[in-house]
Amino acid sequence: MKLVSSDSSLENLSIINKSAIVNGNFSTEGSLRVDGIIKGDVAIGGNIVLGNNAEIHGEVKSGNITIGGKIFGSVYASGKVVLEKNSLLKGDLFANILVVEEGARFEGRSSMEKNEKNI
Repeated sequence: MKLVSSDSSLENLSIINKSAIVNGNFSTEGSLRVDGIIKGDVAIGGNIVLGNNAEIHGEVKSGNITIGGKIFGSVYASGKVVLEKNSLLKGDLFANILVVEEGARFEGRSSMEKNEKNI
């Protein structure tokens, strides 16, 4: 799994490591790598990558989102959402592009529109 997409700068990358638990909303204008747990809404100006053991319990808004772990809440992406093998999304999904790998689980409704209204 990539750390972030190639167009993201490492100087604007926030990382929530595997032993971290965030209780509350989280936002940044940069990109985010999550290997821990966030219990709250997430609003990211850049891209989000969730590691295999990561969890987000809340609404997620971002550009592109790569899910290796679990999200329990609605997802809004202005770009692409990738559900990797063994990932879980329980919530509605709004994105321009959706990629679902074999073995991913998705419980909810999806809507795909080519506009910026998704976030």
